Amino acid sequence: MKLICPACSDSPGVGAVDGPNEWQCVRCGGTLTPSLRDLGSWASAVTDTPGVGRYAALLPVAEPDDLRSSEEALRPVESPRLAEALGVASVRLLPQTRNDTGTFKDNEGVLLAAKCQEWGLSSVCMHSSGNTARSYQYYMERLGIVCMSFVPRASAYKCPTTTMGKSHVVAVPGNMVDAADAAIAYSKEHGALRLTPSQWKIEGKVPLGLAIAERCADATVVAVTIASGYGPLGIERGIRRARAAGLPSVGEHTYHLFQTADAGLLGAALRDGRQEIDLADMVPPERAFEPTLQSTNPNRTLPLVRQLMAETGSQIDPVDPSRVEAEAPLFADVCAELDIPLEYATEKSAFICWGGLRQAAESGRLAPHDRIVMVVSGSTPQDRLP
Repeated sequence: MKLICPACSDSPGVGAVDGPNEWQCVRCGGTLTPSLRDLGSWASAVTDTPGVGRYAALLPVAEPDDLRSSEEALRPVESPRLAEALGVASVRLLPQTRNDTGTFKDNEGVLLAAKCQEWGLSSVCMHSSGNTARSYQYYMERLGIVCMSFVPRASAYKCPTTTMGKSHVVAVPGNMVDAADAAIAYSKEHGALRLTPSQWKIEGKVPLGLAIAERCADATVVAVTIASGYGPLGIERGIRRARAAGLPSVGEHTYHLFQTADAGLLGAALRDGRQEIDLADMVPPERAFEPTLQSTNPNRTLPLVRQLMAETGSQIDPVDPSRVEAEAPLFADVCAELDIPLEYATEKSAFICWGGLRQAAESGRLAPHDRIVMVVSGSTPQDRLP
């Protein structure tokens, strides 16, 4: 698949049209669109490259081999125990902690690294709350690209390996805004491209939607913990892209999206009908229940998430920490049975989603016929990280 510009993609000899921007043509500024062909069946659509590379024909990357990642992370695992606890037809877990760096950000990291290589970049920088930094560092270094990452000191524990090759993760005093400022300063001083475009972050979650479309086409509910909403936006893009390519995909479905009560910035803005989020509201609490789930760029995602929710009848629910703690033992036990690496003390993201689903079941918002796909986000225990 290629990204094309309707105005100038047919112009010969002037180079590619896409770059590290918001999917605008680097030649004329026009809006880029995916160029899809009718693939007919999943057997003809997928490749032998493991992980994200399996879906190279549906992703805007030139070399499928650059998209190698964990095959197991995109293979759903069914749990009758969780289905029984929720009173639904089935629960399938998409075990993202089986990724190479133990987080669902690997789908984004491997794709962005491949694109940075296509764009001829040798040095990049970025800021994150931890997981993205570790993922970008790993995949950029694999392709010989230096990646400097800046994370708030409170969540720096997510990156126990601070140096990988020439790439470093730097802990910054303060919050996400301070980490962003540090990345901006580094970019200006060293000429490294600062990776920020939200369209590429959304594209980095498309493999999740493609995996669900291929392997869970009967799903009625997709459940995931969110911060800024890039996850469901990318998942939905993947589901729709499969459909647009003539492939069997998910039919009518909704999203159950969850945030902790102390980090529910995006959900609160949507429920209140706000058109914009005041950046002053982005300062996380001193002792956040899960410090890696603070929103970034919420004003970019706010209108996109609002549209997604309207189109799919979805909603974002806050989950109280006490609910998460009460429901955690069952979920931890099931993940241990299924060999899905997860540890409550390391990160609570997946446990927040499970607590939210239990909350939704109790309030009658899940039906006996529902077939749930739950994205197991969070992180692998640190002794298993690269």
